[in-house]
Amino acid sequence: MGLRRIGCLSVMIALALPSGALAQAKAQAPTPAPAPAPAAPALSPLDAYAEAAATTILAEQNCPGFHLFAGRLTSLRLAAKVAPAQEAALTEKLRGRASALRERLVTEGQSGWCASALAAFGPEGSVARGVLTNAPFR
Repeated sequence: MGLRRIGCLSVMIALALPSGALAQAKAQAPTPAPAPAPAAPALSPLDAYAEAAATTILAEQNCPGFHLFAGRLTSLRLAAKVAPAQEAALTEKLRGRASALRERLVTEGQSGWCASALAAFGPEGSVARGVLTNAPFR
């Protein structure tokens, strides 16, 4: 019976410790990619417009050389279909969003915040393209 226990223990150790070709295969095997992060919930059209308006207006005010294309911001407002009955709600959303963005501006610093605003709303914007520019006007 003692031999049997030693045999089982040897098998368990052998299975627990990779060796030879098995160890090489495990070392070379790619690790699985992490699961993608869950997507952020989609913003309502009113929230999306408030985000765009607050970000681009603050960027023009706080980022040297940044300019807002008002016509493109107006196009975003038209696309959001902001109704007259939504004006009060939009005003509140703009105030709240501007406050949060000012906090981020302080936390991230001007250069970091301005770069992210341009990345989101600049010529190659990830949220809306061409609402902001940092190129000089002619």
